[in-house]
Amino acid sequence: MKLQEPQSQSVSFGTLWREFLPLSLSDVTMACGDPMITTTLAHLPDAQVNLAAVGIAKSLAIFFESPIIMILHASNALAGSQDSRKALWRFTLLVGGGLTFLLSLLGLPIIFSFVGVSLLGIPSAMLATVSQVLLLMGGWPFAIAWRRYFQGLLIYHGQSRSVAKASILRLFTLALVLTGGFFFPISGGILAGLALISGVIVEAVAVTIFARLYGATIPPETVTQPNLPRNLAQVGKFYLPLANSMMVVWGGRAILISVIARAEDATVAIAAWSAAWGLVLVIANSTRMIQQMVIKYHHQVSDKQLLTFAISVGAACSTLLLFMSLTPVGDRIVQSFIANDLTLAKSMKPVLLICAIVPLLVALQNATQGFLVSENRTGHVNLSTWLGTATLLIIATLAINKGMNGAISAAMAMITSMLVEVTCLIWKRAAKSQ
Repeated sequence: MKLQEPQSQSVSFGTLWREFLPLSLSDVTMACGDPMITTTLAHLPDAQVNLAAVGIAKSLAIFFESPIIMILHASNALAGSQDSRKALWRFTLLVGGGLTFLLSLLGLPIIFSFVGVSLLGIPSAMLATVSQVLLLMGGWPFAIAWRRYFQGLLIYHGQSRSVAKASILRLFTLALVLTGGFFFPISGGILAGLALISGVIVEAVAVTIFARLYGATIPPETVTQPNLPRNLAQVGKFYLPLANSMMVVWGGRAILISVIARAEDATVAIAAWSAAWGLVLVIANSTRMIQQMVIKYHHQVSDKQLLTFAISVGAACSTLLLFMSLTPVGDRIVQSFIANDLTLAKSMKPVLLICAIVPLLVALQNATQGFLVSENRTGHVNLSTWLGTATLLIIATLAINKGMNGAISAAMAMITSMLVEVTCLIWKRAAKSQ
C-alpha cells in the first residue's frame, strides 16, 4: 500500500482543524475514562474512599508511565528514517518492560505498606485498595509505550482517524468493564483497575492492527530528515530530556496527592481534586495533540499561524469549561458525574472555576513544546517542566500549611505552575528567534 508522506504544499487553517479534530477526539475519549470511573464509583459502596484510592493509584501508575509518554512525539519526529524507527522500537520495548516491572514491584503489599505510609502519607484505610489497583495495572507502562509508538507512526502517515478509532475502542472497553460493577459484587477500586488496564490493552492492539493495515509500519524510501538519531544510544540522548520532563510532571502530581493528604479535609479534598481534575482533563486534553500538529507542520506553516491555531483551540475549550463552572446546566452535569453527592460537588465547583483557564494554558504549552521538540531543543522543555513542577509543590504546600482547603490549594498551585512553565517555554522560544 502506498504511504501517505507529509505534504509539501501550503496548509490552510481549515486543514489544520480537520486533521486535528480526530487526534483531539482520541485524547477526549481517553480523558472521558476518568469521569466514567468517577460516576461508577460514586454509585458503588464506599464511594469517597474508593475515589480517593483510585486517584492515588492512577497518579502513581501515570508516574511510572511518564518516562514513555513522549514516545508518541518521538515516533512522529523520528518516523522519517528506517534506522531511527528501529532504534526507537528497541528503546520502547526496553523502557516499557522495565517500568512495568518496577510498577508491579511497588504494588506488592509488603513494599507499598511502607512507601504508602512513610513516604506518601496515604491514610491507612486506603492502603490495601491502592496496592490492589497498582498490581492490576502492572502492565500499564508497557501497554502505553507500545500504543504510543504506533500512534506516532499513524500520525506521521496522515492516519489520524485510526488513532481516534482505537481510542473509541478503549473507551468502549472501559465502559463495558465498569458496567459489570453493577451486576457483580466487586470492590469499586478493583473494578476501576480492571477497567483501566483492559481499555489500554485493547487500544494498543487496535493501533498496531491499524498501523499494519494502512502501511504506517513501512518506513519511507528516503530519509526525510538526515540528522535524525540512528541508533539506540542516539535515540536515548534525544529522548532523555523528554522522559525526564514527563517524570517530573507526573512525579510532581503524584507528590501533590500526598501534599493534599496532609490537609485538614484530606479524604474529601483528595476525592474532590481527583474528580474535578479528571473532569478538567476531559476538556483540557483535547488540546494536547496541538503539539503533534506543530511537529508535523513546523517546516510548512508559519509560527504565527500555528500559534493562532493553538490559541483558537485553547480558548474554545476554556470557554466550555467556564460554562460548566458558572451555569446551572454545568452544575447538573457535574452532579451527574458524582451521583449527586452534594458535599463532593460543593468541593469541586471552586476547583473547576479556578481551572477554567487550564485548556488555554495546555494549548500554549503544547504548541511551544512542539516547536522546541521539532528543533531538537528538548533540554529547554525539561528546564521549563522543572520550574513549573517546583512551583506546583511549593504553592500547594504553603497553602495547605496555612490551613486552606486542600482541593482549592491544589487548583491554585496548578494554575500558577502552568503559568510559570508556559512563560519559560515562550521565553526560550523567543530567545532562539532573536
